[in-house]
Amino acid sequence: MTTDPARPTWIRVEAPDAPAALALEQRLAHLHPSAVGHGTSWCVEFEDFDDRREEIEAGVRHWLRTLALRSTVLTADGQETTIAVEAPSEEPLGAGYDGAHVLEHEP
Repeated sequence: MTTDPARPTWIRVEAPDAPAALALEQRLAHLHPSAVGHGTSWCVEFEDFDDRREEIEAGVRHWLRTLALRSTVLTADGQETTIAVEAPSEEPLGAGYDGAHVLEHEP
C-alpha cells in the first residue's frame, strides 16, 4: 500500500473488550493510538504517518496470540482486512507434563 506522505493512513483495529483494547494501545504506544469505546464495542485508532503497515500487522498478530484471540478486523482508510493467527501446529514443549501418564514408565 503506497501512501501520500502528506496524508497519513487512518487505522482502526477492533478489540473484543476494554482490557484488550488497552493492551493493544500499550503494545502500539509508539504510534500514539487511542483506545475508543462505543457502547459495548471497543477499538484502537491511530494515524500511520510512515507506511508501517507490516509492523502494525505484526504487532496486532502478537497481541492476538498474547490474548489467545484468533482474529480481528483492521480498517485502513475505509478498507477492511481480517488479521488472523494460525493455531499452533503442535503442542508447546512440556504440554501434558502435568498429566497422569507422564511418569507411567517409572518403577
